[in-house]
Amino acid sequence: MTERLDQFIKNQALSVRSFEMSIGASDGMIRRAIKNHTDIQSKWLSVIADNYPNLSIDWLLTGRGSMLKSDTVLIDEQEMKEKEVLPAKKNLIPFYEDVSTIGGLNDRVANTDPSSPTEWIDAGDWFPEATAAIRHYGDSMVEYPSGSILALKHVNNPQLIMNGRNYVVETSEYRVTKQLQNKGDHFMAYSTNRETYPDGNLIHAPFSVPKEEIRHIYLVLGCVTKEYSNGAIQIRK
Repeated sequence: MTERLDQFIKNQALSVRSFEMSIGASDGMIRRAIKNHTDIQSKWLSVIADNYPNLSIDWLLTGRGSMLKSDTVLIDEQEMKEKEVLPAKKNLIPFYEDVSTIGGLNDRVANTDPSSPTEWIDAGDWFPEATAAIRHYGDSMVEYPSGSILALKHVNNPQLIMNGRNYVVETSEYRVTKQLQNKGDHFMAYSTNRETYPDGNLIHAPFSVPKEEIRHIYLVLGCVTKEYSNGAIQIRK
């Protein structure tokens, strides 16, 4: 069964980790099952079926029939022609309500990472590369309203940081959203809010982030303003 599940994940152009996050599984659970050819708990079958309605569970369990189900819908009632239509694949981004980023360093915080997302944001064809979504607070980044949700992509190699782009930087002391400039052994972190004090000094002054202190870096893909929980969302890219 795990071999067939691996086939389905590849068919959907997903990484195993992305698939795990889409069903709310812990990091490595599905990967270990595929690697060791061990069965997964039956409770996950219903979760997988709910999130991937185009997957044939009978095929997954037994190998019989086709991998994907097809729904026939009536396209033209006059001519009574039927056409196969596959359900649209969901783009579910795990949203962690209890993890946040701040714009400045007035309130340095380091939230404890949660074990599972609070809910999932279906972003349709927006942010296909997003790996997580968290809240942003503060006014130092003018493009992101305080309380909005940032769609993020985890950066595995800090050497690939692009100067001038917005990133969420996490150390053991704080998690902030800033524009980054690579300066060798450290990054300079800049705010887009250029307001100054009466003496001309920036309210949100740039600061240095030593690379050795960084635990995670995420590229900010865009901003989501959620008016109501489980309701409509406004997306800014």
